[in-house]
Amino acid sequence: MPTPRARQRATPHAPKPERILQRMVVKLRRVRQYGGAEHGRTLTFSFAGGTRRAQRSLCSFVSADRVPAFDGEEAWFEVEEVSAKPWPFWRAVRQVEPPDA
Repeated sequence: MPTPRARQRATPHAPKPERILQRMVVKLRRVRQYGGAEHGRTLTFSFAGGTRRAQRSLCSFVSADRVPAFDGEEAWFEVEEVSAKPWPFWRAVRQVEPPDA
């Protein structure tokens, strides 16, 4: 006979909605693969700063599938840090004009 808590453990939990931790406008730079069979393939995108956990890190990374397509090697984007399991991630929301210096 199953224990009374067995049914509670077996029920799936509803996924939590995404929570945005921070938003900012940054210049994303394309990081390409050089050499090998897929020469020139975009591996990831990087931008200066953005990390608050690792003080030694000078840049943060955005997965290539979380950035809209654009021409060139770098462009300005609005990015947001999303709280997720097992760790937070960055994603590009939209391409924007460069901020005034």
